Amino acid sequence: MLDRRAGAAGASRETAHVRVHAGLKEALMNGDFLPGQRLVVRQIAEKFRTSAMPVREAFRQLVSDEALFDHPNRGVIVPEATVARISDLVRVRCNVEGTAAEWAATTISEAEIDGLVRLNERMHECVSENVMADYLTVNRRFHFSVYRAARSPVLEQMIEKLWLRAGPFLNVVRPAYISGLVHHDEIIDALRRGDGQAARRALVADLTEAADVILRAAASPQGLQVQPRAAPRRRRIPITARAPAK
Repeated sequence: MLDRRAGAAGASRETAHVRVHAGLKEALMNGDFLPGQRLVVRQIAEKFRTSAMPVREAFRQLVSDEALFDHPNRGVIVPEATVARISDLVRVRCNVEGTAAEWAATTISEAEIDGLVRLNERMHECVSENVMADYLTVNRRFHFSVYRAARSPVLEQMIEKLWLRAGPFLNVVRPAYISGLVHHDEIIDALRRGDGQAARRALVADLTEAADVILRAAASPQGLQVQPRAAPRRRRIPITARAPAK
């Protein structure tokens, strides 16, 4: 009986760790945490309604992935934004994510293209209705739908780790991402034509424009000024489908 109870407790702790780790990953990639922000075990445990142990385990894993940093004086923090760090990240992202977009052009299905159209329309609706809290979340879904279409789990895992590091910088470029929607249209058009090189160019242009905004902010005397995301409005924006181009 004792062994059974111990096994159940271990399984429950493992389940909580998986849930906390997945939630923190999503929050990092969506830009919910800010560069330099300190993450407090107690606060995260309360948010996920769990004990401290699963949170500490998730922190250790994310520190290992370099998505978080274990500061000797401040504890676990989101890495600070520096020009060198941002420049290195965007250079690698353009190569890796551009490759995924190029590969996707030869393997993506019509259903997946239709899904990209719906996500892109949702982003346009976020802008027109001024409901920006979900903007970065939908942007991430759009990009990873492209990367998933490349049919390479290894490449997708690499990209996920890059987004874990880049996500906290994204709130500063949310207004700039509005112009980036033009590149989303170009990505969809290239994928529909099966033009891998054009898909890569559009994807790289999207990443580069956002990175330019972040780099200018990071290099300014004030440094990178990132504002927390506003709470989402309650009204749900409908997602409408658009017929594929002939």
